[in-house]
Amino acid sequence: MFAMPPATQALILLNVVVFLLQSAIGNQLIGPFALWTFGAGDAPSNFHIWQLVTYGFLHGNLTHVFFNMLALFMFGSDIERLWGPRRYLVYYFACVVSAGIAQLAVSSL
Repeated sequence: MFAMPPATQALILLNVVVFLLQSAIGNQLIGPFALWTFGAGDAPSNFHIWQLVTYGFLHGNLTHVFFNMLALFMFGSDIERLWGPRRYLVYYFACVVSAGIAQLAVSSL
């Protein structure tokens, strides 16, 4: 029988739980946890440093979360088996943070 590696399983579970919470309480998670660009001109910035991680657990709709978790299952399971859970989680969060930084850089141009 096929068993999903523990870190991949935890990431999928966390993403699904956050999606269900987001669905249940509406947009209350979006303000503090989505990735906001830096303030333009005199406008106050909604950006906070923790958003470089938390945005990675927010999803727009059921299709979005489904295909993201399918990809995480398909590719993450093999990567975790190859690298082990610790290196895999470091890689996962490095990708989330670097993608957020790239988004901020592009949006500020």
